[in-house]
Amino acid sequence: MKEYKKKIEFKEIQSLEYNLLKRFDEFAKENNIMYFLSGGSCLGAVRHQDFIPWDDDIDVCMLRKDYDKLIALVKDNRYLDTERKYKFLLPLDDNYIYPYMKLVDDSTIVFEKDIKRQYATGVWMDIFPMDIWPDEKETLRKIMKKHRFYKMMNKIYVAGNLTTMKKSILNIIGKGAYKILFRNKDYKYWNKKVIDMVTPCEGTYVGDRIWPVEDKEFFSKEVFSEAKYVKFRDGMFPIPVGYEEYLSKMYGDYMKLPKEEDRVFHDFEGYIK
Repeated sequence: MKEYKKKIEFKEIQSLEYNLLKRFDEFAKENNIMYFLSGGSCLGAVRHQDFIPWDDDIDVCMLRKDYDKLIALVKDNRYLDTERKYKFLLPLDDNYIYPYMKLVDDSTIVFEKDIKRQYATGVWMDIFPMDIWPDEKETLRKIMKKHRFYKMMNKIYVAGNLTTMKKSILNIIGKGAYKILFRNKDYKYWNKKVIDMVTPCEGTYVGDRIWPVEDKEFFSKEVFSEAKYVKFRDGMFPIPVGYEEYLSKMYGDYMKLPKEEDRVFHDFEGYIK
């Protein structure tokens, strides 16, 4: 393995991520982009006024119009600073395996468990678009079914134990179907499938249609109609004005700490380059 300056400890990872968030917040304000702390970062802000103690990444989201505006702003210049430290990764970039944006600290490198080392990024902040869901139940069912499949295929292609996984699939589905699934395809192919599924529509609910948490990403439009600023560490950052609905749907009784065995975190190692 390549030698790096030092391994990053957990608390330092959170500090690096907080610096990412602060710089992104400045950029968003400069460019009139409305965003929200989301997922565990929103929960951390409301419950702890900080990271959830065991959380190891930052999540933000924004409505589609702001997400598309952000992509247009950064697609030709990925760095937020002249030192070229903070870099945007866009869907379908080479060696970037997710169908949504990230902002990474390019002075670091992170190796995720069960993902090939060639797909390593820096310490990161996830940036998710929020889109309108169609109301028709059968259409929704088909979308979710396809999405589960595409997401599974993405994970197969980027997994470190790809050969073992492919052999297992071959045994389950047979040779003919296996050839159709894997011939001339890679993670970009399946990510594009996910992205192309998101088409404009009329509907009552909004949520993450790119990388949703199963059956939880359905919120009334009012939830994201404006931002409410709350304390997070030593700053004030935006969460959805309807955060009670958002957090209740995502986490249930969100002010109650989960049992230790139910605490979710990423399994990775980070280093200073």
